[in-house]
Amino acid sequence: MAKIPIRFGWFVLAVALSLSCQWLGKQAGTVDVASTNRNVRFGVPVWTRAKRPAREETTIERDEYVLSYNDATKTANWVSWQLTKGDIGDAPRSSFEADDRLPTGFLRVTGATYEGSGFDRGHLCNSKDRTSSPEANDATFVMSNIVPQAPNCNQRGWEEFESYCRTLAKRGSELHIVAGPYGVGGEGSKGERDFIGKGEVQVTVPAFLWKAVLVLKDGETAPNRDTRTIGIWMPNDQSIDGDWKKHIVTVADIEKRSGYRPYPLVNDSVARTITSRRDSGE
Repeated sequence: MAKIPIRFGWFVLAVALSLSCQWLGKQAGTVDVASTNRNVRFGVPVWTRAKRPAREETTIERDEYVLSYNDATKTANWVSWQLTKGDIGDAPRSSFEADDRLPTGFLRVTGATYEGSGFDRGHLCNSKDRTSSPEANDATFVMSNIVPQAPNCNQRGWEEFESYCRTLAKRGSELHIVAGPYGVGGEGSKGERDFIGKGEVQVTVPAFLWKAVLVLKDGETAPNRDTRTIGIWMPNDQSIDGDWKKHIVTVADIEKRSGYRPYPLVNDSVARTITSRRDSGE
């Protein structure tokens, strides 16, 4: 049997190690997104269940947020963003646009897709969290950041919690937020629907909306065992009023229900402590 030259053997080993590191990185949610993107500072959310088809996990990175797009549902699986005082300004609301960063062959959702459906075009990374400039606000109106949301859910409880998060940011906290839809079937102003849309473009109406928030106090650079986390799991229907605190759950509950781990790079022992603690909402 011919001997493999030592230098060639080392080359093969180096390639194998490189591929292994890439694979491990992908499992940890660190591949395809710049490590310097502040919106995934504590890791790209990780799917913890059976492997998904590739077309259901398309990562899109922007300066304003990072999201995972699902071509089957025509919505994001999740959107992750950092919120600080500097993100909040007075830029005006933009207009809804199709996402031109989706891969070739993906059908584009437009603002018109939602017309007459009885559901709001609900932001995941919300408009007011990105009002430091018109360009930042424009990014939140891309349709991959939008889900069909019951008007009462969008305009009452969900919006009140968004406002509460901005209050924390204005006081100097640094928030790391991950939000997404879950399930199929919600109730809008015109009744229950599983899907909305026209022709080939059918958008899944989620049954619930969820949000995980990690709150770093002014001056903190990393989570510790006392770090605050807030979980919200809200039905996507017309029963929702302005009291978002009724829908508080632990972040561990969100992980279990949604299948996503929002902050995979947080130290395991710290993560177990802070994600299992139910917040009071005060």
